[in-house]
Amino acid sequence: MVMIFELCLMKINFFIISLIIFLSTFVRAELIFKNEFPKDMQGIWSSDCKAQSQVHIISKNNSMWIDETYVGLNLSKTSTVQGWTVYKWGELDGTYYFFLKKNTQNQLMEISPPDEWDGIDYSFLNSNDFSIYDECDSIPPLYQIIYGEIISLMNSDLIDICTQEDEPQNCIKETFKYLDVSQDQELSVAELTRAARVLVYFTFIDKRIDEDREIGFAAYSTISLLFPALSKIIIGNYDYDNSNTLSLKEIYTDRIANLDYQNLFTENIKGLDPEELRKLIENLDFLKSLLLN
Repeated sequence: MVMIFELCLMKINFFIISLIIFLSTFVRAELIFKNEFPKDMQGIWSSDCKAQSQVHIISKNNSMWIDETYVGLNLSKTSTVQGWTVYKWGELDGTYYFFLKKNTQNQLMEISPPDEWDGIDYSFLNSNDFSIYDECDSIPPLYQIIYGEIISLMNSDLIDICTQEDEPQNCIKETFKYLDVSQDQELSVAELTRAARVLVYFTFIDKRIDEDREIGFAAYSTISLLFPALSKIIIGNYDYDNSNTLSLKEIYTDRIANLDYQNLFTENIKGLDPEELRKLIENLDFLKSLLLN
């Protein structure tokens, strides 16, 4: 009986040890995306810079892929596995992982896991089944003309601030700054039309294929023709100083001019913790300050 008990105890211990090893392996395999793309990877890459038919643009926390049949802007932090920089690429049908590494020729190697990857086995990193990209001096002119607003958005601070900042007012300010190309604190018809093109891009073009992509480009072209007239109507509704442009102050005038913001939501704020209450008051103070500038 004692021997049977000891044998059972040994099996239990073996099971526990095996479970610990398995769980520790799983934890090590878990990818935590918290880093920016390495600086030596940030730039313009292509499998053929001279052909100017495909380009992969990498920034701090985002990347953009453009070729003759596809365009996509992706937001992602990175992680590191066995000397490779890994990032996630979100598609309409799911999320994919890509691994990057510089070789001795200063080229960028890229490899992706096999289908049905378990997230643990990294043996595919030892294969030669990777793509190679050279660093290019510039973005192909045609792509710069077509996607200029999106490339500008990618290179601005807007995405980082609006996705990482806890303060909404900072996102509002940075959005207005991005749209205000002339830097005169006012939005013109052309600048509002530019904003509409960005919106249409993300709604109809980004990461779309085939018929959806064609519809998106049709909408993109239509917006450029029709939205200037609509922009004039929008400006006409808020242009209180008759400047033919639109400022943040004009946008918010009727919404906060008579706002008793200190007593706003008197009943609703009772359940807020001090930190949430502080943020609420700061955001309202920000809106109020627009009228004082």
